[in-house]
Amino acid sequence: MNKKSISRLHFITSPSKQSYMEQIKSVVMGGANWVQLRMKEEPFEVIEKTAIEAMSYCLDNGVTFIMNDHVEIAARIGAEGVHLGKNDMSPDKARDILGPQAIIGGTANTFEDIKHLVSLGVDYIGLGPFRFTETKKNLSPVLGIEGYQNIIDQCKAEGIHIPIIAIGGLVPDDLEKLFQTGIHGVAISSYITKNEQPGAVTLDLLQKIGQYSSANWTRFH
Repeated sequence: MNKKSISRLHFITSPSKQSYMEQIKSVVMGGANWVQLRMKEEPFEVIEKTAIEAMSYCLDNGVTFIMNDHVEIAARIGAEGVHLGKNDMSPDKARDILGPQAIIGGTANTFEDIKHLVSLGVDYIGLGPFRFTETKKNLSPVLGIEGYQNIIDQCKAEGIHIPIIAIGGLVPDDLEKLFQTGIHGVAISSYITKNEQPGAVTLDLLQKIGQYSSANWTRFH
């Protein structure tokens, strides 16, 4: 079984008026094919129960299901991968548990973070934050367009070609300039979950991402 490719739009759940499952169903209806279940404040039992339901739904709909942080849950339910923050389990330990086919992502704020994560065998990098976001506590320094460009230029100079996913308070107006830096994709949470029509918003984002990523493909390949 081949490892799935890294999508250009990563949807990440967050607390909102909709339940976690309602959020996931809405974005999948809108065309999203990558869901990361992020539940930071809930009890372990609730997280595991939601993960089982979410994994089943994603499997039925051909959607890549990624567990935020909880490697043991990912292993138990057969999730396709995990995303690990700086204070979570080390990616190489997660790889030992989940195996070579698992997708493992890691959070970075600097070029040094990226080099370290690459050495530990991650499959993609969540680089951020782009701007201030309420989704995360203890936020690292914001990068902005210039920060992304500097880090991606350093990656290219060092021969690092891992998919980089921008994250942190992103809205549609950011996408064109972000893709011009050479990023692979974007992770979006609050903008989708706070919208009254998350499915329609997801579809619109996917159309914009397709347009901007295609326009910049020839510049970087």
